[in-house]
Amino acid sequence: MLFFCAVVGVLNYFANIHNWYWSIRELDSLVHFLAGLSWGLVFLWFYFFSGFFAPEKRNLTQFLILALVGTLFVAVSWEIHELLLGEVVFNKLQYPFDTTLDFAMDFLGAIVASLYSYMKEIKKLSPHEQI
Repeated sequence: MLFFCAVVGVLNYFANIHNWYWSIRELDSLVHFLAGLSWGLVFLWFYFFSGFFAPEKRNLTQFLILALVGTLFVAVSWEIHELLLGEVVFNKLQYPFDTTLDFAMDFLGAIVASLYSYMKEIKKLSPHEQI
């Protein structure tokens, strides 16, 4: 979890100072996927595994909802942050497409985090069974 957060931070830092987002087209999607994965893992760990909460339901739907809603909150906050800092221009023609792709990649990362965490949960509950 912390590994992915560190990778996202380092990639974002270097991509901004070296203009990689504008020269390497797929990098933005990769960073958004990794960010969705890491934030999904953070929210899932905090709710299901940290011990701060005692959730009774631990099914795949709960994992997906928590990871997607948490990631949505962070993704929308990040887009607002970019707008306020002037990193993006709202009235550009490609802005809606780029933002939609960013959200899609964030959500794909969150879905992967949910599936991974749920599979770990199943394995923990029944270690004698193989998935």
